Amino acid sequence: MTFGYALLGALVLLLPGFAGYFGLRIGEARDFVSPRPDRPNSNLTIFLVVALALGAHVFGAGIFALNELIAAWKPLIRLSYEPNPYKALLSGHAPQGLSSLAIELELLFFLGLAVLMGWICETIARTSPITARADPLRFGWLLPIVQKVEAGGHVAVGYVRTTSGHDGAWIAYEGSVRRLTLDEDDGIRMVVLEQCDRFLVQMKDGKIERVDMESAPIAMMHLAADQIADFAVELFEVPESDAE
Repeated sequence: MTFGYALLGALVLLLPGFAGYFGLRIGEARDFVSPRPDRPNSNLTIFLVVALALGAHVFGAGIFALNELIAAWKPLIRLSYEPNPYKALLSGHAPQGLSSLAIELELLFFLGLAVLMGWICETIARTSPITARADPLRFGWLLPIVQKVEAGGHVAVGYVRTTSGHDGAWIAYEGSVRRLTLDEDDGIRMVVLEQCDRFLVQMKDGKIERVDMESAPIAMMHLAADQIADFAVELFEVPESDAE
């Protein structure tokens, strides 16, 4: 029973940290570029989860410290149990005399703390001081393109040469870039093209030639990393009337 309570305590204590980290990941998401996947066993991820959890519990413990000061000055409500869950967690055993309602309220406190931490971290991740420092790390070489596309007035057109061949040539696609995902090494992990055209790329007399194919535009095309041999992106300025 002691082990089960200790495990529950550890999970409850880490919950605000996971919620805060999840909020950061949601806050850094963009319409044009998806967040990079987490590295397995990342020390940075572990540090952020623990640090965010600690910050949340400093705030939570402060609430109960303020409550004790107010209660010492003027008690408002008298309870039959100790309402501070941190005292129970630090003591390492479940307190005696807890009613079902008391347990429910204690768990709701930690759930509310996790929700609050997630919302705060999501909001902070979207503020200008944070994005100014974090965006170069998030988007790498794509940052200038991301900034212009999200500011409006520009559209990104992507050109993808695939690993699929056809009669000695390679199948390629050209279309408006709907979404991109980078991997840990700033390589293209995934690209989604809209209204894309299919064409062939072939080598002829030592030169690369494009051979257009007669086919209807493809509404949406998803290409994963193992399907992409080469990728290029080009920005085109959109007239104000079209952008509106």
